[in-house]
Amino acid sequence: MKKILVIIIVILLVITGIYYGYNRFYASLDTEENQQIITDQNTIEVSEGSMKKTISASGNIYPVKDRSLTFSTNGTIDSLNIEEGDKVVRDYILIELKNNQAKLQFLRAENQYKNAQINGSPNAIKEAELDYKIARENLEDTRLKAPYTGVITELLVQEGDYINSGQQVATLIDNSQYEVSANIDESELSSLEVGQNVEINMEALPGLELKGKLTEISSKAVNNSGVVTISITVLIDSVYDSFKPGLSADIEIIVGQVKDKIIIPVTALINRNGKKVVLRVNEDSTKPVEVKTGLTDGIRIVIVSGLKIGDKIIVNSSVMANPGEVQRQFPQGMIGGGPGRSGGN
Repeated sequence: MKKILVIIIVILLVITGIYYGYNRFYASLDTEENQQIITDQNTIEVSEGSMKKTISASGNIYPVKDRSLTFSTNGTIDSLNIEEGDKVVRDYILIELKNNQAKLQFLRAENQYKNAQINGSPNAIKEAELDYKIARENLEDTRLKAPYTGVITELLVQEGDYINSGQQVATLIDNSQYEVSANIDESELSSLEVGQNVEINMEALPGLELKGKLTEISSKAVNNSGVVTISITVLIDSVYDSFKPGLSADIEIIVGQVKDKIIIPVTALINRNGKKVVLRVNEDSTKPVEVKTGLTDGIRIVIVSGLKIGDKIIVNSSVMANPGEVQRQFPQGMIGGGPGRSGGN
């Protein structure tokens, strides 16, 4: 009995010690928080600013129109009117096949149609007209015309070659419009909308920032070794002579932007019982103030309410110097933001 009593006393002493230590520890935290050393290095004056949140991706540029050119008939190349790099206009005859037989059939059908219109019955006229249209189409099939104005980037045949129907003979691109083709992670999908502004940088054009718009988000995702991505397309606003299909491009899709709003470093925020708090300087002391937050770029955050221009706050410079601590205190999504890169003023 005496032994049991001793054990009970020991347990009570341990519990009392833990309780006392716990309360003293958290009381010291509160005291430390409210007795921050106020210096020019760890305080800022609240002011308005601008900020944008972006999603980053890398891809390649391609012309909006890029077509492999083919004939719909067989034959031997009789006339080759282009070389790689040539600029051509719409309906220009690029390549012609030997077409003496097609020309002869066309001329015969044309004469028969004219005669039928003078002396033939209604059925004879219709028959002659169909023969004439078919012969004209067969003659047209021996001439490859440019479907649009552009540049020949690839020529795969030469004069005298025999080609088959459907065989690719050249590639024509429309170099008046280019777009970026890229992939984004599935976690970014909810932030994207067609029409969002995009900033584009290319290694081929260092120092030049291009503009564009998000024009397409794929309707299906692709799983590549467990990584799920969605393809997107960005139309570039301007085109330069140095553009070449396949050049690399880095893009920043602007998914959020604010101007003339109160913005503070995320390191000034404290997460207290699920509420967001900052320490406002009041003469020689600090006072916790609850705030509501908005857009964040991961480094700064918009304050919707709780602070006003001119307030001084503690920015917690020790945490700022330790990125790991920032991640611990402000895990992704806790402060109203998500993945993305910073930008703006």
